[in-house]
Parts: sequence; structure tokens; C-alpha cells
Amino acid sequence: MPQLNDTDLIILFGTNFTELEPGGGANSFEDHQLSGLKQAWEENAIAQSLDVSKAGRVYFIPAYLCRGLPGPIGTELYLDELREQLLPAN
Repeated sequence: MPQLNDTDLIILFGTNFTELEPGGGANSFEDHQLSGLKQAWEENAIAQSLDVSKAGRVYFIPAYLCRGLPGPIGTELYLDELREQLLPAN
């Protein structure tokens, strides 16, 4: 991981496909996919020591956007999510 210190940004894919509590909805599914990954990243001392982490340039994308919807639709959803995270809201 120290080699990652020279990167401009990091994109991590959450892939938690374990059973979700009923009635959670789409946002709950996304949170379910990303929560463990985010927690592991936040608790990892090496990850937190990276310049990219200190600068807040680590982005988390739920993998279902690409894997669940392969092809142009999934790609567009993935790019929309990435664009939303990378570009500040006006």
C-alpha cells in the first residue's frame, strides 16, 4: 500500500452481497455494500497515512452498478456515481 502514496485518487468497489435486512430500499443496499469497506479503510492505519486519504480523495462505489448491470447502462450509472462524488455540488 505505500506505493499508493503517489496516486491522485483511489476508487474502491464495495461488493457485500450478503443478505440485506428487508425493507431497506435502494439506499440501504448501497450502504450495505459500502459500509464494511469504508469501515475497514478508516480503521487501517496504513490507509489513513496515505496522502490521498488525508486529502479526502478516496471514493467508494457500490459494485452492483457495474457487475449487476453489465454493459452501457451499468457503465453510465457507474460514471454518474463517480461524477457525483468527484465534482462538487453547486
